Amino acid sequence: MLDFSELGIEPAHRVALMALSFILLGLVLELVRRDLLKERYALLWLATSAAGLIVGIFPGLIVNFALLVRFQMLTALFVAGFMFTLAIVLGFSVVISRLTERNRILAQELALLSTRMSESDQGRASG
Repeated sequence: MLDFSELGIEPAHRVALMALSFILLGLVLELVRRDLLKERYALLWLATSAAGLIVGIFPGLIVNFALLVRFQMLTALFVAGFMFTLAIVLGFSVVISRLTERNRILAQELALLSTRMSESDQGRASG
């Protein structure tokens, strides 16, 4: 059996990772319960929590990943964190883009309705 402590993965690190993953899981579920976080955004955080639990239970996965890409362990963890951050930024960029387009359409519809109301009011006043 592979001794993960030789690779820098101490049992305390595994326990801490699993504990933090459970805390994140509880926090996300509580935020969803209080309706402070929508379910569609909670999925990414739940997946992060699950990934932390899986790596905590099976640390060989991150070791094998580091060996596969021929990175040092710390570099592999940094790359994984960076990719996670990029996924969050990309997801929020998509949401912001949709909201910007929706806001533009709503502003145009409001302007049309306001114009129609003004024309209707002028028609009543002159008639």
